[in-house]
Amino acid sequence: AGWPSAIVEAWDGLIYVGGPDYRIRFMNRRFIETLGRDATGELCYRALHGRDEPCPWCLAEVFAGKKSSGLFQHPVDGLWYHVTNVPLLLADGSFAKIAFIREAEESESQIKNLPVYRNIVDHLGDLICFHDPDDGSLRYVNDLTCSSLDYTREVLLGMHPAEFADWPQPLRYWQKLMERIDQQGTVVFEARLRRRDGSTFDVEIKANRLQAGLKPMVVTVARDISERKRAEARLIEERNKVEAIMAAMGDGITVIDRNYRIIYQNDILIRRRGHHLGDFCYRIYANRDQFCDECQARESFTDGKVHCRPFDTTTPDGEPLYLEITSCPLLDASGEVMACVEVVRDITERRRLERSREEAFSAVSHEMRTPLTAVIGFTQYLLENPTPVERQREYLQLIEKESERLKRLIDNLLSLQRLRAGFGLNNPEPVLPYPLFLELAEQYRTPLLKQQIDIDCSADFPPVWADSGKLREALSNLLDNAIKYSPEGGTIRLGANLDGDAANLWVKDQGRGIPEEEQKMIFKRFYRLETRNGPPGTGLGLALVKEIAQAHGGRVTVQSRPGEGTTFLLQLPLAP
Repeated sequence: AGWPSAIVEAWDGLIYVGGPDYRIRFMNRRFIETLGRDATGELCYRALHGRDEPCPWCLAEVFAGKKSSGLFQHPVDGLWYHVTNVPLLLADGSFAKIAFIREAEESESQIKNLPVYRNIVDHLGDLICFHDPDDGSLRYVNDLTCSSLDYTREVLLGMHPAEFADWPQPLRYWQKLMERIDQQGTVVFEARLRRRDGSTFDVEIKANRLQAGLKPMVVTVARDISERKRAEARLIEERNKVEAIMAAMGDGITVIDRNYRIIYQNDILIRRRGHHLGDFCYRIYANRDQFCDECQARESFTDGKVHCRPFDTTTPDGEPLYLEITSCPLLDASGEVMACVEVVRDITERRRLERSREEAFSAVSHEMRTPLTAVIGFTQYLLENPTPVERQREYLQLIEKESERLKRLIDNLLSLQRLRAGFGLNNPEPVLPYPLFLELAEQYRTPLLKQQIDIDCSADFPPVWADSGKLREALSNLLDNAIKYSPEGGTIRLGANLDGDAANLWVKDQGRGIPEEEQKMIFKRFYRLETRNGPPGTGLGLALVKEIAQAHGGRVTVQSRPGEGTTFLLQLPLAP
């Protein structure tokens, strides 16, 4: 009564007061006229909203002491109203509420008018769905959702998202989604939607609660990210290719940023130098406190070009280590150098082979010069000096021997070059090992031979399929090696044994043997055993034997222990 009542009655909107038990305690005259009856004493949510349970905004906000307001559409007349709920603290600490309601202005009503609102939603570029918050069933979908899923709106309304999305446990998944929305507000996640024909496409979904008039809903906005996913898949594929290439390379690869900090190392480099992401490259690789004087990365950062230089250092054991460092700039999208890729290649073996090749060429020159000197010297002597017949014969035999030595050296060089150039065998045919062993033994049994040659092969040993000339050349080189490295009075054995559908032709000596660590190297071109007092060689013989064996579809192996002699086995296919 009094002036408060007069103010309430004079206000042009609707007012009601609700108690903590949700029953209406007061309605102003305008509200009673609008409703058509006095609902005082009734449950507000039932009398005013037609609900069977309290409105969620009252539970979560007003009766928790928070003011709430918003636009709501009346379910009967379809008009939109501004509603402001103000909490009123009671003496017992509970809250009542006072609701101030007035009809929205015409412009607001037009924006919120359902047909207009739907028209706006239907023209957006995303898939928009309105869901029942209790079970997730669809209450409205825009036109793009219908066309994207290839369903009519009538079919989609009432469907659950699990019917067109990959949701393993529909109701449980929806309940968890509602819990996340209540905790986080807007929830963003990815899903895969399924069209009517069974084809799928990936989407990114944003979900949140929405008050559509007096009806709470959940709205999901889905954006097609299929193209983005395909682009991501291509990027991942390219990244995997690059990582596979880097992992397969035998070179160490590191990437450094403009501050010279390591931001990537491949597995090879990690195994060699350890894991050092974030460390300064010069401190890890060069043990310095500042970048190197001839830093390739610094030059690449400056001019954006590729630079390469040798780098000589030592291993932790003090052995020489020769490296080749190549620096390549890594550009960002704008073309600026953002990082630098350094490829570290160990060229120690290449350096050693180059040195061996130089030494081998020197040895070949020496080997060729020695017989030439003898041939020329004895020939000139015979031409310029009268010589007894017996002495002439002796000199001519020496000339013949040195000429044969020179011929074998030249033949080895030419044969090795032809085989490596792809010119294979001439005329493969069945070749009996025993007669070939006899011929070779007789050829080498001269008065100058200081070893004994024995044959450990039966006369009826089956033939092998081979180019007889190339096979004789391979066995001659093995026999030369055996004679060269066998002691005086030692025995050299030529033999053969069956090995499945192949035969092993072998040459065994009683020399000093070959260290195990060098046995894999001796078949390389120009490789010579590093011995203190051993006879010189060219490093061509065993390389030629290997090429001949491979040309026949076979192989050559070695069995040796220091002090116990060496056996070379030439494995060849048996003749058909």
